[in-house]
Amino acid sequence: MLYLIGLVVVIALALTIWFFGKENTRRARGSDLTELRQAENKVKVSDPILRRDIDILERYGSDRLQDAIELRRAQILRGGHPDSPRSD
Repeated sequence: MLYLIGLVVVIALALTIWFFGKENTRRARGSDLTELRQAENKVKVSDPILRRDIDILERYGSDRLQDAIELRRAQILRGGHPDSPRSD
């Protein structure tokens, strides 16, 4: 019985560490935080959104991700985006 209680405690501790450790990897720190802020600011002011910006927003679970995707799509369709195909 004592072994069963010990096993339950160890499993609960492992799950807690795994859950909170997973959340910590998504938090931006240092230069990553700077990149995240720059990407979010580009969405706010409708600057050209690059694929790299979308990757950064996705990596850290930003609320601006969907807006960035829609903005990038609209910029490419308008043809004013650096990545848009040019018709010569």
